[in-house]
Amino acid sequence: MLRGITVRQFQEWRAYADLEPFDEERADARAASIVQAIYNSPRRKKDRLKLQECLLSFGEQPSAAATDEQKLAQTRRTLDMLFALHGPKGKMRKK
Repeated sequence: MLRGITVRQFQEWRAYADLEPFDEERADARAASIVQAIYNSPRRKKDRLKLQECLLSFGEQPSAAATDEQKLAQTRRTLDMLFALHGPKGKMRKK
């Protein structure tokens, strides 16, 4: 593709991407905002998640160095969300 476009066209695409991102990072942010909306809808303001808490983390990022307590809290939030979507709060549905 790069062989078929001019430098000017490439620069225009870069400028457009700065205004309207369309890469995977943007897709992750959109997915995180959906998760945040679903999780937060039945909760009081003090119990709601921030967008940053809903983003996936990959590799050796600072969030990957979470303490055991933070990892446990994240696991509990994930399970609470799954139970809220698929069954009674705090109880797994039997098949």
